[in-house]
Amino acid sequence: MIQMKNVQKFFGDFHALKDIDFHVNQGEIVVVCGPSGSGKSTLIRCINRLEEIDSGEITLDGHDIYDKKSNINQIRAEAGMVFQHFNLFPHLTIIENISIAQMKVKKTSKKEAKATSMKLLERVGLAHKADGYPNELSGGQKQRVAIARTLAMKPKILLFDEPTSALDPEMIGGVLDVMRELAKENYTIVCVTHEMGFAKEVCNRVVFMDEGVILEENDPESFFASPKTDRAKKFIQEVLVH
Repeated sequence: MIQMKNVQKFFGDFHALKDIDFHVNQGEIVVVCGPSGSGKSTLIRCINRLEEIDSGEITLDGHDIYDKKSNINQIRAEAGMVFQHFNLFPHLTIIENISIAQMKVKKTSKKEAKATSMKLLERVGLAHKADGYPNELSGGQKQRVAIARTLAMKPKILLFDEPTSALDPEMIGGVLDVMRELAKENYTIVCVTHEMGFAKEVCNRVVFMDEGVILEENDPESFFASPKTDRAKKFIQEVLVH
């Protein structure tokens, strides 16, 4: 479903991604982890062209996303991103936040978009907030709305960029519960996270990055029990202590 070959990414002189070869199969759940500044958020932002690569190749579901015929809005609808800081429109109601992209990008009717949005709000436990505004919600509720907004576009791939890192500890559980449910539904998911309990419980594969390089990848049981590199061992010790 996702294929990255020899991907390079620079920010000025800083080499953020170095020779990245990375793939994700249909229905696979991959957690990307590593220390701050390791390149993990840059990696997933390149998958739907929120960041442009300097060289290499990225295909989604067999389609080259840098082909001149590629529609960037379509790419972002098919590889939906859930961000760290929600990115909800403060002047729109919750249901309008979920409906707007359906109408603008997918040309869905207002009635149909609203119906889809209500179903998704029910799914994330927030139907009673449909007519409220983002500033009336907690951080965890905002993130669940952001997940509903992404699901409304019917993506083939879900990309989570540290979805719980901006939340108070008591808000994290509700967001992870929604993500656990999605993991059961054959979505293809790539998640950058420090929630190692979630990684152990839900993902098929852990990818560990440092300094713009994928240092190792393995199933979660093997990765946590016997990491291959000293850098991964140190990282695991640090995150498990916290």
